[in-house]
Amino acid sequence: MDDDDGGAACCLICACIIIIVLPITLISLSLKTHNPKIDVEDLYIPAINGMAGSNATRLNTFIFIDLSLRNVMRFNGLRYEALNLTFFYGGNRSAAVAEAAVPGFYQGVWKTARKTAVVRTSGLPWDDAFDRISRGLTVDLAVQLAMTVKLRRCGVYMKRKEVVVAAVVSLDGSGEEVDEKVVGLNELKPSK
Repeated sequence: MDDDDGGAACCLICACIIIIVLPITLISLSLKTHNPKIDVEDLYIPAINGMAGSNATRLNTFIFIDLSLRNVMRFNGLRYEALNLTFFYGGNRSAAVAEAAVPGFYQGVWKTARKTAVVRTSGLPWDDAFDRISRGLTVDLAVQLAMTVKLRRCGVYMKRKEVVVAAVVSLDGSGEEVDEKVVGLNELKPSK
């Protein structure tokens, strides 16, 4: 066997390995799924903005929220059904003070989407919130997001998964988050 035959055999083996290993690697990567990463980019309640000093501001009992949803998968798109937002006062998830639904949408691979909502409150203990803000304390608001996410692989929707994420956001006397930091929503574990 001369050197040319040995080089050709080596190239043939390398080509076979690439042809076999590359598709297996890509398929295994596309099978690995992750939940989207969801952050509260901004949350604002005008009624507790003590700096505005206007009665009109106190009467504005809406919650303004800006969410960031990142698809962290490089090979799979996501279809979100309605995003169901629920807000709880004081971080206590016993009684909701506001609810809203954001329409569903498709999110491509490795993409980020921003969704906003304006939500009317109902049953929020405003006297307690105003008292806390006037004393220089913060107001905690638990944000919960429940949604159904469908995985899109090779143009076909495959899996459907219920995802519930939540976080507590602290607001100061400006009616916005303390330090204006982004708050990540973490997945809630199902109760046993």
